[in-house]
Amino acid sequence: MADSLNLTNLSGSLEAYARENYDNIYGRAMIPGVDQGVEGSAIVPIDDYMTSIQTSDEVVLSELEIGDVAQPGGKDTFNPTINAVKPNARIGKVRQVKIDVLFSHTKIMALYKSWLGKVKAKRINPEEVPLEEYITAGILAKYRENIRVKTLFNGVYNAAGTTPLDVMDGIRTQILAEITSGGIPSGNIIDTAVITVSNAVAEFEKIVAALPDAELYGDLVCVTSRQLKTFYELNYRALYGTLPYNDGQSKNVIVGTNIRFVVEPGLSGFARPLFTPKGNLVYLYDDMDGSDSLAVDYQKRTRDLAWLMDAQVGTGIAQPSRIWTNDGV
Repeated sequence: MADSLNLTNLSGSLEAYARENYDNIYGRAMIPGVDQGVEGSAIVPIDDYMTSIQTSDEVVLSELEIGDVAQPGGKDTFNPTINAVKPNARIGKVRQVKIDVLFSHTKIMALYKSWLGKVKAKRINPEEVPLEEYITAGILAKYRENIRVKTLFNGVYNAAGTTPLDVMDGIRTQILAEITSGGIPSGNIIDTAVITVSNAVAEFEKIVAALPDAELYGDLVCVTSRQLKTFYELNYRALYGTLPYNDGQSKNVIVGTNIRFVVEPGLSGFARPLFTPKGNLVYLYDDMDGSDSLAVDYQKRTRDLAWLMDAQVGTGIAQPSRIWTNDGV
């Protein structure tokens, strides 16, 4: 195998690879990493607890809310229950996101030599992972990590920005806004002490105690940072011993409930565990369905290669009133 590389040919082959594998590339890109989850841990695929919706612009997020409807019968009159049906349309919207990656001649040659070295060491089968896939996979892996760890939870929309945090308002941003506006009722914000390694079990139990029975025995998850989950595990072991089923990997639910821990790397440093029904948090995406939304370009004079992709992402909350958390202080 030759150690030289023709960048003009590489540009053409990358472009052809992108066209031929358009659906596959976008299918991988639209599922936010970290590698879609970490097997055997509390970091799970997004669609394991969120609702994923493909939309080109806006979509209604909320489900129909029905109040009390039963009343005494045996009457000859029709007596509709007042305000039994509560329309509460919430709209989710995608925002445009793009990848603009520029490889200088030096960097593309370093990538090529890295790939070639792995091929020669038989760590990569060039028939299964050609150079075009090696480059594409590296870009997509970082993009998915950016979306899940930074954009999806911590984003604050800034159209003039240039970082993953500027793409859209993330879940953490939206939740704090809903707390301020009353979209998440004040009764859902439980007064706790600051959660630490010495009090986590008791403070989590305060939030659990405030959950309505209908929700407690439903399909709730606790979306939280690794730090808060670790505090819970260590505090539980300190209180109840170090038996094998008290280790972190085995303690994936809050004891005495079926509420499963979901760890999100994007919530690092966030002092509020989020209790909500599975599917209440929503991830929106779209590939923009355009022939020019994935392209590769090579500039001969500067000997650099550009890799470009356009897409749309968004997130939302179907029913803020079905989120419970603490006061964070």
